[in-house]
Amino acid sequence: MRKFLLIALTAVFCSALFGQNILYKGKVIDEVYHTPVAYAAVYIQNTSYGTIADNTGEFSFTAPDTLQHIQLVIARQDFKISYLSLDPQNQTDLLIALQPDDFEARMQTLRDSLGDDKSNLAVLLDKATRFVTNDWIPLGNPEVNKFDFGRIQTFPTYNPIEGVRLRAGFASNARLSPHFFLKGYIAYGFRDQRPKYRGEATYTFSPKAYHEEEFPKNNLSFVYENDLYSPGEMHPRSPNNLLLITYRRSEDQATYRNFGEINYERENKHGFAGMLWARRARMIPEGTLRFQRQSGNLILNDHALHTTEAGLQLRYSVREAYIQQRRKRKPIETTSPVFFLSHTAGVAEVLGSENIYHRTEISVQKRTLLGANGRLDLVGEAMKIWNAVPFPLLVYPNQRYRHHIENNAFFLNRALEFMADEQVTLRTTFVGDDFLLAKMPLLNRLQVRELISLRASMAG
Repeated sequence: MRKFLLIALTAVFCSALFGQNILYKGKVIDEVYHTPVAYAAVYIQNTSYGTIADNTGEFSFTAPDTLQHIQLVIARQDFKISYLSLDPQNQTDLLIALQPDDFEARMQTLRDSLGDDKSNLAVLLDKATRFVTNDWIPLGNPEVNKFDFGRIQTFPTYNPIEGVRLRAGFASNARLSPHFFLKGYIAYGFRDQRPKYRGEATYTFSPKAYHEEEFPKNNLSFVYENDLYSPGEMHPRSPNNLLLITYRRSEDQATYRNFGEINYERENKHGFAGMLWARRARMIPEGTLRFQRQSGNLILNDHALHTTEAGLQLRYSVREAYIQQRRKRKPIETTSPVFFLSHTAGVAEVLGSENIYHRTEISVQKRTLLGANGRLDLVGEAMKIWNAVPFPLLVYPNQRYRHHIENNAFFLNRALEFMADEQVTLRTTFVGDDFLLAKMPLLNRLQVRELISLRASMAG
């Protein structure tokens, strides 16, 4: 019996000694843009040993040390398959660069080369569409430039107060500094003849490949803005850069708003994200809008509304990953549910502020793919103001705020028509992909698609 136990223990010891596993660990990045490649398959050729990289391109797995002449295979849709012969001395600090297959770019080049077969109008529309959707233009040589010009989508606009509005902006990239970024714009309305502007300075605690919005964020930012703002048409925290915004539903009722803000935003690769902010703002009525308050039997006009507030927003996505190329951040996990919770607290008698208020918002969003036909977006939201406040601080159904899925706007009512201190909204939107309009060559080339929306709001 003792002899048997000795043999068994010897076998276990030898197995532990000669059958050890080796850890393979590293990160997969885009060879051109140097950003993480999410969900790439990484495995040892001709074996079952391997794994799938996570949403930040990081991977790790183990394999027996008895494997000889190991070659890693790395594969991901939209990239060329890569083969890597491993250095026996370096298996836990791997940085693997995948080369994009550039299929769409090559197809576009082919279509351009066949431009003689298309009308001049179609060629012009193709180029104009690509120019607008790219949104940012490198200032100088695209290989070494440190600043970009944009955004193209917000360059020309029109509204009743400013008339024709022109806007030009700039943004630094990681070639200037991988940790410190500058961004801003200036705008001018030819009717009101007033300049507007915004400036941002951001410090990222983790180095970025090109711009400060890359996932995951860990950013501290300082912002100052002086621009036109419609309380009923824009969410208080929405940046003033929506596509070709016209303030048409404000009908000459808006404000000039200037504010200074400091905020800290942190994203976690496990789907959690949060933002803390403090803001001091002033709103001055413009157009036919007036700020009035009653004092006894008198109606007094107020020149401006001052607020000082602090807030917290939490976000959770069941899965979150992005394709990141220069300034584009395109989500991969479009069907993952997204949850938002935010609370804003306004304080009085701080830096000239006049109102105490609390604003709470909850949002749940889900996208469902309908095969090749398109997609269905479903969004439910609830908002509540807990105090008596001036009307610019109330909630409105068409306060646009760009979430992951869609803008929360109502399109058929005036901006300031339905104000409330509490509101519940339900929105569902169908967007076609390969539906009816995709069958028409010109509209398909311009990426024109169907959009059917049903939206409901209950206010109190």
